[in-house]
Amino acid sequence: MGKEITSIGYQLPPLELLNEYAADGNVVPEEEIAGKIDAVRNALGNGKVQVKDIKAVPGPAVTLYKVYPERKVSCSKVKGLMAETALGLHWKGVRVMTLDDSIGIEIANEHRALVPIRSVLSDDAFRNSEAELPVAIGQTFGNKAVVFDLAKAPHLLIAGATKQGKSVGINVIITSLLYSKHPSELKFVFIDPKLVVFSVYARLVKHYLAVLPGACSEEDEQDNAIVRTQKDADRILRSLCIEMDQRYELLSKAGVNNIRLYNEKCKSGHLNPEKGHRFMPYLVVVVDEYSDFAMSPWGCHETKTASRSITNSIVRLAQKGRAAGLHVILATERPSAGAISGVIKSNFPMRIAFRVVSRTDSETILDSPGAENLIGRGDMLLSDGIDSERIQCAFVDMDDEIEGITRYIREQKGHGKCCNSPYYLPHVEDATSESVDMHCLDDRFEEAAKMVVTTQRGYTSDLQRNLGIGYAKARLIMDQLEAAGIVGPQNGSKPRQVLVPDLNTLQPILDAFLKR
Repeated sequence: MGKEITSIGYQLPPLELLNEYAADGNVVPEEEIAGKIDAVRNALGNGKVQVKDIKAVPGPAVTLYKVYPERKVSCSKVKGLMAETALGLHWKGVRVMTLDDSIGIEIANEHRALVPIRSVLSDDAFRNSEAELPVAIGQTFGNKAVVFDLAKAPHLLIAGATKQGKSVGINVIITSLLYSKHPSELKFVFIDPKLVVFSVYARLVKHYLAVLPGACSEEDEQDNAIVRTQKDADRILRSLCIEMDQRYELLSKAGVNNIRLYNEKCKSGHLNPEKGHRFMPYLVVVVDEYSDFAMSPWGCHETKTASRSITNSIVRLAQKGRAAGLHVILATERPSAGAISGVIKSNFPMRIAFRVVSRTDSETILDSPGAENLIGRGDMLLSDGIDSERIQCAFVDMDDEIEGITRYIREQKGHGKCCNSPYYLPHVEDATSESVDMHCLDDRFEEAAKMVVTTQRGYTSDLQRNLGIGYAKARLIMDQLEAAGIVGPQNGSKPRQVLVPDLNTLQPILDAFLKR
């Protein structure tokens, strides 16, 4: 990690693509620190808590005040006293916790400092990291860069309310990986129901993206490189499960138990490609707004089935993916218990919480309160399942820096297969394609086709109501209408698109399928 990777001519993005910001806010004024130390001492003294010493450890947005009491005192008592003081002095972001040698009180600075991503990526903690998938997420107290290994995480759960830093945090993780891993070593799968969050990364399709095969052209492949619909998300996650199983077979044949050892054997020439062995890149799956896919209480049967399939695939990947080099990042604005189930949480020990709306949301994501009291704009808690650390997330500009990085990577062409072709995942059939038999059409097929075209509404429930049939029969007819090209595929809870404009256009289609 300390030396630049230049194999087959590829160059990692230079730091010069990232903005430099004036370091005008990294120092908290001494008078501000002194005033808060006095206020903390007075507040604790009024509660009959005698203090031996208070030391301040400034951070970019929050300062840690380490309180050394004269005698042992409960943390809950200090929390109560500080809550009253914070209310009276209008302090924000106050958090109290027990440290190894003291009681820690975190208080927001009057002026926060920006943490540029350039500063954390140029830090020795990142540049000299031995991590397989190093992520420089931001800075903590003492302006110390925080770097963790996604490969050891091994999966990550992220939550945060709107405009509190969640999307920036995801881009910081992606940027860290792009600055540390060669295209042959890393591939991404982006699932983006918002349609715009990851669209800029589509230009990396030939360098860093894993896609399903079957695109009719390069343009179509790039247009669909970012997964945007529930149906496509279900397909690619099922394909990733197949990829994972295939990788486990290769690990078993090679006599190793993880991808790192396997790739070392592969690079040293100890594995025979004629027996199916191949160098395997890490696969990082990034799912934004997971709740949109995982919960469909008002959707039709197909939507609910796809939701269950998506959740099942993610659980499988989380349970077994680490050794095979598959790592999942789930992000959501709404960390409800319905979406973030106990099974999901048990397989995602590492979690990041930006500011959330309520204490309940904090307890859902972190199993403890605290995230509801963060000050926003990148203020976050990083939990490894045991301890949590308060960090100011680094900042990366989407319109400028991410644009420059992706453009720099895209312009590097002709450096071997890993830089001029996507990583193709195993083919997977549509969940419903095998069940549609067009040689044995339902006896109500023609009636249903005419009704759908006349009303221009592609609802299964309309077939049930207007034809007086049950759901199973209505669903079969709708699948047959899709196979005949009369309606489009299922689109979440929305109606299917009717592809035939009028009955005159419909008639030859019916004649062809009904053999008249």
